[in-house]
Amino acid sequence: MTHISLADRMPTLDFTPNALKDGIGVVPLILMAGFADTIAAASALVANGAVMIEDKQIVDPDHHILSYAFDDGEVLRLTVGGQRTMLIRRAE
Repeated sequence: MTHISLADRMPTLDFTPNALKDGIGVVPLILMAGFADTIAAASALVANGAVMIEDKQIVDPDHHILSYAFDDGEVLRLTVGGQRTMLIRRAE
């Protein structure tokens, strides 16, 4: 029987360890995921409470995901508007 992981079924953004060295901002992350077209729109989504990372609501547009969040091979789930979801993981 073949097992398909969650990451195999869901859109995923992969980041190199070097790209995560200083962390990644939630607003650029929303733009890279294609959930907003402009910085202003992405910031508004955050300010309006529409953004969650691992079921934690993010309300600060300056929030950064730091590299240590991926130390254990963690895959983080970004949800915007309760319906659009993308996984974030560190590429090896």
